Amino acid sequence: MGKYEKFDVTYVTIDSLSEGVGSSQITPLISRLSKSGLKVNLISYEKSAPSTGLIDYFQTIGVEWNPRQFGSGGIMSGVKRLINLSREIPDTNLIHARSDIPAVSAIFSKKAPVLWDVRSLWADQKILIQKSSLNNSLYNQYRKLESFAAEKSVGMSTLTKAVVPILEQRNDQLPSLRTVVATTVDLNRFKLNPVMPLEVRALYSGTYNEYYDLELSRLFMQELEKNLAFEIHWARPSESSRSKIGVGESNTFPVKQIEMAKLIPNYSFGVSVCKLDAGSSLAAAMPTKIGEFLACGRPIVINKGLGDMDAFIDEFNVGVVLDGTENNIVEGALKLADLISDSNTPIRCRALADKYFNVEIGVNKYLGIYNKILSVVG
Repeated sequence: MGKYEKFDVTYVTIDSLSEGVGSSQITPLISRLSKSGLKVNLISYEKSAPSTGLIDYFQTIGVEWNPRQFGSGGIMSGVKRLINLSREIPDTNLIHARSDIPAVSAIFSKKAPVLWDVRSLWADQKILIQKSSLNNSLYNQYRKLESFAAEKSVGMSTLTKAVVPILEQRNDQLPSLRTVVATTVDLNRFKLNPVMPLEVRALYSGTYNEYYDLELSRLFMQELEKNLAFEIHWARPSESSRSKIGVGESNTFPVKQIEMAKLIPNYSFGVSVCKLDAGSSLAAAMPTKIGEFLACGRPIVINKGLGDMDAFIDEFNVGVVLDGTENNIVEGALKLADLISDSNTPIRCRALADKYFNVEIGVNKYLGIYNKILSVVG
């Protein structure tokens, strides 16, 4: 893609770059897009004042960052953000919109063709996480955003292959230009450590909301204790609203996302178990922490039906998939004990991360679909 007087691409998100997802996913992607030669404009919604260091970083790499104040929660504030975001988008050749609200805002702006970056089945996930007596009504409204984005976007990217048939089934129209870009990990930061720690430790990391099945996690840990002596730790981010997760953790400590690359190799395995009854939204999900654990060479414990992970784990033999049954929990505990003692497990974990979660591969996929979109719209 060549140089233009206006921005080559404008990336819009309502996620904060100061928090986990923004720090782990968006910042590395924007950095590489800029280094590829694109003139990049970035719009994000921040829940606190951006750090001077982050502002200086984007200036140094030539990215025009327009951080906006997130404001309060609630439907009316969300509508306000949607409208304001549509007005903030500058002259640009293409808009990369992360999730449904940014996609709708980008379409309303009429500034450029839109790549709808489907980070989840947002409507389904939102309803599961928030508690409201108006859930049915809210779901219908949220789904309208998805349908509008599906109909009006020129291109679409998804985190998983598994979600595509679901999107096809529930939307009358989808973009024909598509790509799959899983959760991306900077493999230069999250380095393979081929040696397991002498003491077995389980690591929970990140925020745990109503989407996660902490009870199933707890039951698995109780079963694992019959086979291993180990400790459970939770690396708790500052944005978490809870002080404990109730899975048997003996140590909870604050952590910033930038510290995770050095922290993970000190642990034997990671855990990311979502609720089995979360419905279709599971097919779209791919928690960042999974890719980070694997990149560092650590096996994982997840739930059945989480994105494309069942197939990935089966391909590389790098973890345990829980389906909630008693036999599965017992067998899973035995399997994890074997994986932890297998000296080849870290190598297989890293191989999976190299194939599916490498940020460099993800960036090339985005660049490829950008060019396809621009070729179609002329």
